Parts: sequence; structure tokens; C-alpha cells
Amino acid sequence: MLIKLLEDKDEFANLLDECIRILDDNVSVLNDIGYSAESEKEDVVITDLTKNDLVNMAHDVADSSRIKRAESYFVKRFFEPKSD
Repeated sequence: MLIKLLEDKDEFANLLDECIRILDDNVSVLNDIGYSAESEKEDVVITDLTKNDLVNMAHDVADSSRIKRAESYFVKRFFEPKSD
């Protein structure tokens, strides 16, 4: 009985790990879709950009990427099994 319970627990843990992996993949895809949809609304051709404007835009893109990665890691940690 105890062995069966432990096997069920291991199967459940494996199932949860798989679900977390799938959720993590889907969160990234959904974030990318949402970001693309929002950025398309803001697409405007600007012809008088300076070098500083381009550098600022590059920093904005890097910050956005870091935020998305941090969100993904947060969700992954949030759904990770706790080892108490």
C-alpha cells in the first residue's frame, strides 16, 4: 500500500513537472504574442532619429526582454514544487 502511494506520488510529481514545463512554454509564447500585438499598435515611421534615440530604443528593448525573462522565471519558481 505504501509503495503504491509513493509510486502515485512520483507519478503525480512527474505530471506536475510536465504541466509546469508546458505552462512555462505557453507563457513565453503568449507573452510574445501579446508584446507583438501591442507593439504593432505603436508602429510609426520616424525619420529624424538621432544616435541617442537609437541607443535609448536599444535599452528599452533590452529592458523589455529582461522583464519578460524575469516574469517567466517568477512563474516557473511559483509553480515549482516546494522542498520543505
